[in-house]
Order: sequence, then structure tokens, then C-alpha cells
Amino acid sequence: MRKSLRLAVAAATGAALFATGAAITVASPANAVSAVALRALGIADIKVDTSVAFIPPTGSDTIPFVIKVNDPYVGNKAPTIKAEFWKEGEQTTSAGHSASVTQLTDLANSTPAPTPPTSPVEVKGTIPVSSSDKPTTSTGKWTLRVTVKPDGGDAVTKDETFEVKAATRVNGASVSPNPVTLKSGKDVDVFVAFELEKSGDEKLTDVRLESKSYDDYISLSTGMESDGKSYHDSASFDYSTSTGAWQLKITVTRGSKTYSFVKGFEVKKSGSSKASSKITLTASPTSLKKGKTTKLSGKVYRGSGAWKKKIMKLYFKKKGSSKWSFVGYVGSSSTGKFSKTVKPKYTGYWRLAATGTSTTYGSYSNYKLVTVK
Repeated sequence: MRKSLRLAVAAATGAALFATGAAITVASPANAVSAVALRALGIADIKVDTSVAFIPPTGSDTIPFVIKVNDPYVGNKAPTIKAEFWKEGEQTTSAGHSASVTQLTDLANSTPAPTPPTSPVEVKGTIPVSSSDKPTTSTGKWTLRVTVKPDGGDAVTKDETFEVKAATRVNGASVSPNPVTLKSGKDVDVFVAFELEKSGDEKLTDVRLESKSYDDYISLSTGMESDGKSYHDSASFDYSTSTGAWQLKITVTRGSKTYSFVKGFEVKKSGSSKASSKITLTASPTSLKKGKTTKLSGKVYRGSGAWKKKIMKLYFKKKGSSKWSFVGYVGSSSTGKFSKTVKPKYTGYWRLAATGTSTTYGSYSNYKLVTVK
């Protein structure tokens, strides 16, 4: 696109025109903008952040842009800045869509008035974009128009066209088998597959199978097949795996944006009506001086609810050792929550165990490492 700048100024009793470098001026009233001030004014550059100029997979988002304005201040008066845009196929002669733009500070409101910032001045803005929008094709682009109007003078306008790429898509996500039926004494292989439809620099940053009710998940690899779009991996579920609703969660990063795609599946146990159990455990602090205490706390679940008044066993394993030592008992409240303060002598791992009953399977908590300095 050929870029040019035309600046016309009109006042009640005088005018100035700058087109080929020559200036013709006539007398102006005292409050009119000077020819020197307006000759300097201009939009030096508009830069749309093309790294995130794409349709979001769901919902709405924004596309940032930066405007560089030459000498926008008239004295200490800030200009008015307006930004609007047109999507592909829309005529720029019609009304545009509003874009957000940060207005410059009117320096005249400060006492004493500070020196106007060094030219050019950067102004930031954003263009709203929705999953219902269409990406650009080979026949056209979106147009952003920025208008800067100095105090008491005529506006300067500049257009910038840019491409809005298609949304990132995950197609054909599957978890097999579904439901996953756990069998006592056996591991069950669970297979994952999907296709990542790329429209830019998408990177697969995390793939996991996670329980929707408990703090239980299995991380999978982030490597794609040789075609760069197909994905296959598998994981083994044993009989202690939490039952209920699970999901495949696929996390993709594109530019500075991160999106997650999910696919639900079910995990259950065969040949039993027993409920599963689960213990979550945290430690605070996780690093302390010898002689100080740390608080172990969390919650114990039976099925999808709290395991009330459950007595659990607390174990400790010194770092570097393979042996767990019984420390004592911890009981849960009517809401399933528990806490216990301990004074570790050595750096090591802590965990809790809930013994099974005729109606509920037993379980162990996650490990928590506490460092003693």
C-alpha cells in the first residue's frame, strides 16, 4: 500500500496547506493551532500484534496494536485519538466497529506542567475479536483506522490492513476405552488420540488425563507424530485410580495466548459396589529450620463426598530411605478436613493412609516433601 499523509487546517480567518513540502499561511486568530505545530503532527506507524491476530477457539478476545504519533501535543493539550476497524468484506466508507484506545494525558492539568514526552509517543489499543468472526482469506484483510485530532486543529488519519488467521482447533479427540473399567490386580491401558489443526505457531504444551472430582491426574507426552498434526499416546490405570468423571485436557500455546480443550470420559470399577476413596495432602511450610513445625492438612473423600470422622495413619520416610515409618493417627472432621502439626527432625516425605472398609476402598495420599535445614 502506498502511504501518504495529507494535513489540512482551516480556521475562521485563515488556513494552511501542506502537500508537497511548501507551506502557504495566512493570518490566524490567537487561539488557532500554529502551522509549525500541525506540520509536525502525524501518525508515524501503526503496528498490529500479528502474533495473536487470530480468531479465538471459543468466546471473545482482543488483538493489541500500538500507534506511534509524532508531536501530538499542542502546547500541553493532548489530542483526541479514535480507532475503528472493518472486517474483511466491509466497506471502509461505512461506519466502522469501535476499537479501544488509550488516550494521552492532558499535560495542562498538571502543576507545574511537565515537558511533553519525546516524539514519537506510543499509544496502545485493542481490537475485539470473537469466535463467531471469520478469518481473512486471500481476497481481503481487516482494516484498522486511527484518527488523531490535535487540540483546536484538524484530524490526521491513517489506515493499516492486517490479516486475522483462523482459530486453533482440536479435532477427533478420543479416549479409549470409554468408560475405563478398572480390574483388581490388573492395569488397564487407556489410549488417547486427536488431531491439532494449526493455523499459526501453535505448540502443544500439556496433555493430561485428570479426575474432575479429585486431585488425580496422569501426564502424557507432548510430542506429535511425524505429520506434525496427529497425536497418539497411552497411560495405564491401576485399581487405586479414582473413579467417576475424568477428562482429557489438551493445552495449546499460540503466541502469548493459551487455550485448553477437553474431552470427558468415565472411570469405574468392575464387580464391586464399593465406593472409592481419596486423600489430598498439603504441607506448610515445606522448608523450615530444625526445631520448627509444619502443618499437614487436607481432605479425605469417600466417593464424591467427604469421608466424615475417618481415622487415618500418618507415615514418614526419610529422604534417601526406602522405608516408611508409622508416626501416628489423624482424624477427619464432619466435612472430611484434617490437620496435624508435626516437628520434623529430618528432611523427608509425609503421607497418609485411609484403611478400607466393607463399603469403601482404602487409599494413600500424595507425598509431601518437607526440607529441614
